[in-house]
Amino acid sequence: MTQELVATRFGGFPTAEEGETWPLCDGCADDLTFVAQVDHSRDGLHDRLPISFFTFFYCWKCHPWGRRRELGGWLVRSYTALRHPKVLVHGTEPDFEECHAVPRLEKSLPDAVGMCLHCPELWDLVPGDSGSPEAWANWRVVDRAALGLTQGRARAPHMRNVAVALGGYPHWANGGDETPVCTQCILPMELLLQIPPSELTDAMWGDVGTLYLFMCRVHTQQTGLRIQCT
Repeated sequence: MTQELVATRFGGFPTAEEGETWPLCDGCADDLTFVAQVDHSRDGLHDRLPISFFTFFYCWKCHPWGRRRELGGWLVRSYTALRHPKVLVHGTEPDFEECHAVPRLEKSLPDAVGMCLHCPELWDLVPGDSGSPEAWANWRVVDRAALGLTQGRARAPHMRNVAVALGGYPHWANGGDETPVCTQCILPMELLLQIPPSELTDAMWGDVGTLYLFMCRVHTQQTGLRIQCT
């Protein structure tokens, strides 16, 4: 029964520790909307965060993009263990239909804009400004190297990151790398969850937007949110 309660799902009603209440938006004080929960101990196959389970709520009234966290509008509840898990029912019907997915472990690689942060040594070898013929010629070399790392399973290896992802490297939808840094240790946060437009959730962020959740590997209460639209 416990395994069913903490199963990774999008929509439906969330699981929480017994005694917890439905979260309110710290911007408008309305009820937050439950978006997803993840059994991280089982499905977080890129094991870099010391948590076992987390839930994610969002406010579509405030519609935060994460760049000004003081406005509120979203919440990540994470747990090292759930001692007394209980379904947190709110109202008569959930906001989104419940959907499930089976995780698959894949090699995750930074996309082009993420190379500067995650692979600075490689980034420094690519000359020229973005979009210049010189830079594009060298990116073909980078792509061939990435193709070798993935045993040739994808023509554009970083494109595997486009889908819903738990951990790994984000695939930025439109713009530069926006990985937030922890305010305590000033280190880049780890990708916690990436949600692009998907059949797994009815949630929409802007114009075909992708939402990215981040968490500090050391200070797990430090989380970050970003949204990019195509």
